[in-house]
Amino acid sequence: MNKAMPELLSPAGSMESLRAALAAGADAVYFGGTSFSNRMRAKNFDENTIREAIKLCHSVGAKAYITVNTRIRDREMADLLAFAEQILTGECCDAIIMADFGAAYEIKRRFPHATLHASTQTSMSSPSDCDALRDIGFSRLVVPRELSLGEISALARSTPTELEMFIHGAHCVSLSGQCLLSAVMGGRSGNRGECAQPCRLPYNMGSRGGEEYPLSLADMCLAGRMRDVISSGVASLKIEGRLKSDGYVYGVTRIYRTLLDEERDATKDEISALASLFTRGFTDGYFVGKYGSMSGKKNSGEAFVKSGVVNAGIEARVKKTAADGALPISARFTLRADAPAELTLTARGVSVTELGEIPFSATGRPIDRDAVVRSLVKMGGTGFSLSEDKIDTTIDDGLWMAASQINDLRRRASASLSGAVSTAEVVGAPKVDEFPIKIKVPTSAPASTERGVKIAILEDGSAAEKHGVDEYARVYAQMWDYEKLKKTVPAEKLCAILPSLAPSDDVLREDLSNLIALGCRRVMCHTAGQVYLARGLGLVCDMSMRANVTNEVAYRYYKAIGCETVTLSPELPDGAVRALGGGAVVYGRLPLMHMSRCLGLKKCAGSEKKCALGRRRGESFMTAREICRGELIDRKGISFPVRGLPDCVNVIYNSVVTDKTARLRELDGAECFVYYLM
Repeated sequence: MNKAMPELLSPAGSMESLRAALAAGADAVYFGGTSFSNRMRAKNFDENTIREAIKLCHSVGAKAYITVNTRIRDREMADLLAFAEQILTGECCDAIIMADFGAAYEIKRRFPHATLHASTQTSMSSPSDCDALRDIGFSRLVVPRELSLGEISALARSTPTELEMFIHGAHCVSLSGQCLLSAVMGGRSGNRGECAQPCRLPYNMGSRGGEEYPLSLADMCLAGRMRDVISSGVASLKIEGRLKSDGYVYGVTRIYRTLLDEERDATKDEISALASLFTRGFTDGYFVGKYGSMSGKKNSGEAFVKSGVVNAGIEARVKKTAADGALPISARFTLRADAPAELTLTARGVSVTELGEIPFSATGRPIDRDAVVRSLVKMGGTGFSLSEDKIDTTIDDGLWMAASQINDLRRRASASLSGAVSTAEVVGAPKVDEFPIKIKVPTSAPASTERGVKIAILEDGSAAEKHGVDEYARVYAQMWDYEKLKKTVPAEKLCAILPSLAPSDDVLREDLSNLIALGCRRVMCHTAGQVYLARGLGLVCDMSMRANVTNEVAYRYYKAIGCETVTLSPELPDGAVRALGGGAVVYGRLPLMHMSRCLGLKKCAGSEKKCALGRRRGESFMTAREICRGELIDRKGISFPVRGLPDCVNVIYNSVVTDKTARLRELDGAECFVYYLM
């Protein structure tokens, strides 16, 4: 467990928001570039401003985390690596937040010093997931918003991997990284940073009635639970909001800074102050394990903050940083007649020299050492400190130079030294890689033993009888249906599908053992950690489309950890699927959302005693229960089927059936063809 006070991590979608976060007291700020970020609608930071942003964070003693949390296509990998080089050399970022394992592997392989944080988009939540992350070089996991205090605390006790959790801001109703709704409804992929937020639109549930906005959740607010949050063992507390205003970022960060410093829960007035900044209503439902009342309201307006407040806050942090932890340096200043002024700065054995203007002959009082020292010691905001006794001067008699010229020379030299020191730390003496890659991903995928095999995914047990299974080489059933389907599906075909959210290794390990006792020999996994667990028990593993594999290195990674087949992202075009050779979804209603929240299909969500989500808190996933069925109808009258699974994870399916069966030749080379049957 991390016993230190957790860091406060704030969002920035613009330079204004970045400055606001720092002024309000953020320990770290996360922001993205103009590409590869999951908030492409934010202003974000271009090649020049991202360097300025990193430097500004460091000047006040804060960390800079860069978001690279979209799924990467093969054609984009070279551009991604060029971007990685930009943020990992010179003024280097402190960590990269990533979701794509192929991209993460390539960055870590080329830049071993890079610190990687696993985005919540990875959908990982268990100790085994953390083991898998460490093996590929990650040091931290951003846990799903859906986890309760007990689940977060248990995970923190079970792994040396740092954990980061959300404490405030918008909820995605879908498990992060598991939403295709925006891509299907409007062609804007949530996995590519372009989510159009169709979950915020009105829907109805047909004859069942229900809420007008059943997918629009209230905002998370754990300000009233901060003592529990602090004691949970997490390393970082994250505020959501890269699309929010600088006023919102300042106000929310400031309140949570106070609560952390004073180690207390928020007062009613502080909760009201948070609501005045922006809210769709507040909830702590996931954190406290009460899922019945989490629906949102119409959002409020956003607040603004005066620039003077921000400037004063940053100036105060710059001074404090300079006093507390600036890097001591030395200087040598040379001023000779008919030659440019010369300033050399040295830190950690690294020296830089900058040239200035040629001095004038003095017509009045000539420049002296005292005047030069007064200009050179002004190192505020640079991260350096320079004392008078560390300044060596050589000044010819009878010369004069303006203080502004010396100040300019100092600024240029300190900027050069900052870059040189950062570069030396990266490429100089060998730096210890605290989280080396332990998985060897081959340069080419091993030849698959299968090509064009048809497999069926049974979204509920009745689909086997409804559609028949004779034509399929393998039939994958939900865990809770496995024993029942043994009576109708041949044993050599029947495989099991693991649960979508399983934060307890102990529960899943027991369920896997029970499956083995029933004769199961093969399972469909959703995360690398599930593969680790299942293979450890001798099971053959396949990877589902929920891994969102979109590039060759990611495909090879899952092969390297032991997956027999890897179903590729259904968002990939057919040509990319054919080139990669992984599994292709060719038929069925695609699952568009997995929600760790019941839409009340049986009207039981309001009663916590009846809520089957309690199973995540230690009960087996194997117990068969009735599946709830319903529909969501959008504003155009289009119906999306909904299934409430026995663990109360609700799944929304596409309104139309994907059908590529007439053009399977266009997917020639795919190792398997996946049919989703309901």
